Amino acid sequence: MARKTILLFISILTAVLLLAACGEEADSAVAENNVNNEGPAQENAVNEEETEENAANEAAVEEYIVTVANEKDETLSVIYYPEGRQELIELDGQAHNVEVNKETGLIWVTINPPHGHGHDDEEDGGHGHNNNETNNDNHNNDEENNHGHGSEHDEGTGEKVVAYDIYTLEKAEEYAAGSHPAHVSITKDGNTVVFSNSGDNTVTIIDRVTEEAAVIETGEYPHGLRISPDQDYAYVANMHSGDVSIIDLEEKTEVNRIPAGEGAVQTGFSHDGKYAFAGLHLANQLAVIETASQELIKTIDIGVGPVQMYASYDNEYVIVANQGSADSPSDTISIISLDELEVVKELQVGKGAHGIVISDDSRYAFVTNMFEDTISVVDLVTLEETERIDTGTYPNGISVY
Repeated sequence: MARKTILLFISILTAVLLLAACGEEADSAVAENNVNNEGPAQENAVNEEETEENAANEAAVEEYIVTVANEKDETLSVIYYPEGRQELIELDGQAHNVEVNKETGLIWVTINPPHGHGHDDEEDGGHGHNNNETNNDNHNNDEENNHGHGSEHDEGTGEKVVAYDIYTLEKAEEYAAGSHPAHVSITKDGNTVVFSNSGDNTVTIIDRVTEEAAVIETGEYPHGLRISPDQDYAYVANMHSGDVSIIDLEEKTEVNRIPAGEGAVQTGFSHDGKYAFAGLHLANQLAVIETASQELIKTIDIGVGPVQMYASYDNEYVIVANQGSADSPSDTISIISLDELEVVKELQVGKGAHGIVISDDSRYAFVTNMFEDTISVVDLVTLEETERIDTGTYPNGISVY
């Protein structure tokens, strides 16, 4: 009897141990199965997070529409950056300068008669942008000879300012201009268009609401112009008289004329409105005007044959494109600190650096290289050229949307 009891106890104990072992194996299998099931789920979650992050990064990449006036091609390049796509708008004349108005989505461009404004006398750099007095004097005669040539064209193919829709690339508006319209600028609201008539020594102001036009006399050979950040004035660079006309846009009259220096070719502003600038093409300098006093306060030595300049929207730099001439092209931009009003870097770009614009986010400067038919893309974080893009022939003015 005692032996049977012992055997029974051993059997029960064995069974209990076997059940316990089976339970542990089952728990282990369940745990392993859970781990195996969680692996793909966790991996999928990580992938989803990476996908969302990549999508956010892609969405954060800015897209820029850069418009370039190809003077000798009689076209406008519309470049989608950084996508790389490029469209062309065919014109019925030579585009000199261009400005995009963000409020209306219109591309404004000054147009001169086909084959009559630039194929012969523009070789030196556009509107007499030559880096010596002799060439400039010769250009005066060329301009006088070309005045008659332009007037011989039929109505509709002469001097004018035209607007194109940046989305459809179709012509939207057109206004007659005076002799040799050079630069055009538009108030932020898109209602007022201002352009220089170099051959007439005048500036035209168009009110797009009332369709009225006012013509104001300036210095000799008004060329580049821009509208002040407060939208009250247009500052006009007069190349042959070497000064800057200040035009009151409300009163439609010249209120001041400031001596600037030899070959004043284009104007610009710091975006805080503190300074106005004039590129002195013959003096190799940038003139700095204090807007509050409307006085010249400084000239800065820069590269050879400067033309256009543009300030970054963060008020860190003003950058000048140094063109030189066709016979002796320059290929630099001068990067100037707005705090110190001193050059911090001379950066090499393409031959004949002429037009310049800076994106609203102050990330990129886009520069037309007139004598090699390209534009340079300059990263304003690294202050280095990152890319060079082919354009039409003789890229001149440039703007960005």
